[in-house]
Amino acid sequence: MSSLRRYLTHPYYWRRAVQRLFETVTRRLHLETHLDALVADLHVFKTHGGATGSLPGAGIRLLYVAPKFDYGNRARGYSYEENHFLPALAGLGFDLIRFDSLGIVQRLRKRAVNDLLVELAFRFRPDVAFFALFKDDFDETAVEELRRMGCVTFNWFADDHWRFESFSSRWAPRFAWAITTDAGAVAKYRERGITNVIRSQWGVNHELYRPLDRARRFDVSFIGQPHSNRRAVLQALRDAGIAVRAWGYGWPEGKITTRQAVQVINESAVNLNLSNASTGGVDQIKGRDFEVPACRALLLTQRVAALDEYYALDSEVMSYDGLDDLVAKIRWTLDYPTEAERVREAGYQRVLRDHTYERRFVQIFRQAGILS
Repeated sequence: MSSLRRYLTHPYYWRRAVQRLFETVTRRLHLETHLDALVADLHVFKTHGGATGSLPGAGIRLLYVAPKFDYGNRARGYSYEENHFLPALAGLGFDLIRFDSLGIVQRLRKRAVNDLLVELAFRFRPDVAFFALFKDDFDETAVEELRRMGCVTFNWFADDHWRFESFSSRWAPRFAWAITTDAGAVAKYRERGITNVIRSQWGVNHELYRPLDRARRFDVSFIGQPHSNRRAVLQALRDAGIAVRAWGYGWPEGKITTRQAVQVINESAVNLNLSNASTGGVDQIKGRDFEVPACRALLLTQRVAALDEYYALDSEVMSYDGLDDLVAKIRWTLDYPTEAERVREAGYQRVLRDHTYERRFVQIFRQAGILS
């Protein structure tokens, strides 16, 4: 008993106990600890066909910085980037390390995230960094530090149709290359002296969105959020006697999984795409314009600028301009199934030939001189 009393009262043991407690608390916040956890959380993607050394990205170290979950929210499931961008980049054979930008921002202070990104780049020594910024996920100095390390940096600017002024124009000069999906934004960049711009477009992970052997049980389907005038459009279709179903946050059916979305697309005679952006009152080409034909399904999409650069309209995909035209095109598709099948097959072949994300990224990296 006396020896235990001496142990408990001896200053040496108290100092050790306090030190260990301090280390336990602070280690959870230490940069090295987060870096170890980040590396341990890497996903391995198997490539499809061919030896790794024969793939375009073989031997090139690529740092991938994008959200893992939709809007950084695990409850919403995987993000678009996780389902489309990451598998395509891995499939090209890059030596790839991923950085879940929004997930880490939510766990750490912004300054710590900047330090973590730079530390990871210092250790990994990437040749290329591909970003899909959501908002101001980092300080601009962190991205510039990667460039000083000799890394060629890219960012995919997805919303130049409505946030060029507030976002893209600020961030584009910080990257070696800015990628835009908006044909009209290229001139805007040049007006500001920004010439490091590559125009690309949405595409599809064709191994995820693919044809399934399923009977068609829906006349018209829509997958997406009910923002702007979308509720009114679907109600107008119902008023015209057209049976239409809708899925996504805000609809009674709710959000569905990727697997369920692919099934719905395959099971629908007509897959409707409404091209209006959630903000800004503009219309734009959407990812759905490529996901639906990749399933060998019929896409009926709003006619927007530059869409005819990617499809032969009304022979590879169906397009409409205004509500009356939309109703007429739906009725035509339902009344003439043989002709509709020709459109499905033509759209499917066009996507496989021209619009996969592997093809998109090869074109981007060749234009930047990363791939030969």
